[in-house]
Formats: sequence, C-alpha cells, structure tokens
Amino acid sequence: MLRNLFSLDTATARRVFGLDMMRAIAILIVVDAHATIALKEYYSGAFWHHLLPDGVELFFVLSGFLIGGILIRSYEKKQTFDRQLLLNFWTRRWFRTLPNYYLVLTGIILLSLLRAWANGLPNALPGAGTLVRYYFFVQNFASYVPDFFPETWSLAIEEWSYITLPLVLWAMHRLLAGQWSRQRIVLAAILFVIIGTNLYRFITALQVPVSEGELGYRGIVMTRLDAISYGVLAAYVKHYFPVAWQNDALRRRWLWLGLGLTVLAAFTSSIVILKFYGNMGLFPAYTFYKRTVYFPVIGLSMALLMPYMDGWRTATGGWAKFGISRAITHISLISYSMYLLNLTPIMMTFIDRIPTTSLAMGWVKVGLFWVLVLILSTLLYKFLEKPVTELRERLSAKEPTQLVGEQVDR
Repeated sequence: MLRNLFSLDTATARRVFGLDMMRAIAILIVVDAHATIALKEYYSGAFWHHLLPDGVELFFVLSGFLIGGILIRSYEKKQTFDRQLLLNFWTRRWFRTLPNYYLVLTGIILLSLLRAWANGLPNALPGAGTLVRYYFFVQNFASYVPDFFPETWSLAIEEWSYITLPLVLWAMHRLLAGQWSRQRIVLAAILFVIIGTNLYRFITALQVPVSEGELGYRGIVMTRLDAISYGVLAAYVKHYFPVAWQNDALRRRWLWLGLGLTVLAAFTSSIVILKFYGNMGLFPAYTFYKRTVYFPVIGLSMALLMPYMDGWRTATGGWAKFGISRAITHISLISYSMYLLNLTPIMMTFIDRIPTTSLAMGWVKVGLFWVLVLILSTLLYKFLEKPVTELRERLSAKEPTQLVGEQVDR
C-alpha cells in the first residue's frame, strides 16, 4: 500500500535521463545547503561544499534550455509568433508553477496565523501589502526578498523571465519578420535580454560604491532577467546547429570545459577564500566581479553542460541495474515540490524549532528533515502537481516536441 502511495511510475516515464540528472543534482545541492541549518553551531563547513555549483543557477539554465526549446519549436512550426502562441505558452507555464506555489504560500500564511492565535501572540507575518506582493511575484522585483518565504526569490526571477523573453521575441517578430529569418530573430531576442541585463548590472555597479558589497544582485528580478537566457542560448544551438550539437567529440569537450569553469566559478566565489582576497587587496575587484561578470560566467559555464546531458537519453549499466536511475528520475519529478517545501515550510517551521543540544542531535534533525522533504514532496507532486499538469494537457494546445523535419528520438 505504501509503495503504491509513493510510486510515481518512473520506469514508464519517457524522459531524458541526462536532464533528469541535472535537475536532481540541482535540487539536492539546494536542499543540502538548507539541511546544514539543523546543525547550528556544530556545522564546521565541509570543504567540498565550496566546490559545488550553485544549484539555483543550474535550475535557471536547465529551465531556460527547456522553455527555450518550446518557444523555438512553437515559433518554427507556426512560422509566426502571435498572441495565441504567447497566451498558450504562458497558460502552460502557469499551470505548471502556480498551483503548487499558491498552495504552499497560503498554507504558510494560515499556519502562522493559527499558531499565533493558539499561543495568544501577534503573528510574525509581514504586512498585508508585502504578502500581496508574493502573489504577484514582485516580492523581490527591484530589491532583495523579505525574510518571509525568502527562497521564492528564484521563482520570481523565473516567472518574470517567462514573461519578458517571449514578449521580446514577439516584439522582434512584429518588427523584423519581413527583413530577418526566424533564426536570426530568435538569436536577437536572446542576446537582447542577455546584453541588456548585463549592461544594467554593469551601469548600476559603477554607480554604487564597492564598499556597499554585492548589492544582492543574485536575488533581484531586475538584475537577473538574463538568468534563464543562457539555457535558451543552448536551446538555440541545439535546434539550429544540430550537427554540432550531436557531435560526440564536441559534447565531451564542452562538458569538461563547462565542469571546469563551473567548479572554478563556485570556488573563486566561495566564502572559504574571501579572506585571501582581502589579504591581497583584491576584495574591491572581487565585489565588482560578483556584481557583473560572475553571472554570465556561471550561466555560460552551465550551458556548456547541456549538449552532453541532453544526449544522455537513457540510463544503462549500473545506473539502471541498481535502481539509481529510478531514484534520480523520482527526485527530478518532485524537484519543484522539494524546492517549495524544504526551507520555510519544513526546516524553519518545524525542524529548526527542535533544540540542537549536540552534534548527534543535529544529525538526527538533518535526517528527519530529509525524510520529511522527500515524503511530503512526493505526496504534493502526486496529488496536486501531476493532476494539474494532466489537466493542462486537456485545457491547452500541446506544444511541439520536435522541429519540422527533425528526426524523432535521434
């Protein structure tokens, strides 16, 4: 009975294993970082953590690759970019993200009110105006996200990217369709977002003294509209340069280059070496780097991983034999639910309230945290996210899964 309750039929799901692997790695990195909160002062900071890529940035690039492919295929199949295509794209994206988000957000608010009422204390919620901003994804539009449900900074960036990039593509099609090919228009739209956002960061970085730090650019919508565009650029290469994309030798070279740059970017920006920047008098240069160049470097380095991972269509050998592939696919499927549930609803609301009286108790809390995250995320996916996604398939037009003339399942 329990097996049926938590089973997601991963064995029959038609998916790309390499992309599932990337998504699983991304969410595991994010949840692992939040798990250390349970250890309190007993957490000494494992060195290998400083070599890990930023899980959220990996999510951005993977999301950009997937939605970029959808936009390109839809545009090429229809040979125009009209209002119907735009509205259908948004409908399908919002069916995927909004129900889970609104359920968890509203649940956190109601639980806080109930807890305050039961204890006869004022609630710890921000003002009504701030809470309303969360429902429209403007909690961190031009400034850093408030302390309430802070992990949603990245979801807000994704949601606004889903709005802005298609709008730019629509506008460029309307203006340039008579003079430029669709391929050229797609590239222009991607570069417009990437170059425009980087220019905005660069100009504001010059205007604000370095002494004010990194400015929280990582978590502000206005400064991160390019976050998914590096993945969209990878989708552009896949669909318009398929020979290069499918070249095994190139895929391996791009993979190793991408891994090297990703680890280098993670390490050079980690807290473990900040003191060395200070000792060498490089801290101002580092701060400016983190405001500007760091974001395209980390985005492009992760985009270089996409050809190899996209070519890893199925799991074989030990991956399949020992059930590892099923576990990875399972985590990939529930990754969005894990993202929404792990920090504020589980860690901050429940786990962190248990006193950490020793290192052993801290690890018990870490174990309990992981168990709750995996179980509750599976249930949320199975009983809300998956049914809503299936409803989406009945209420919206299906998006093409391949370009016209492209071979199926190469």
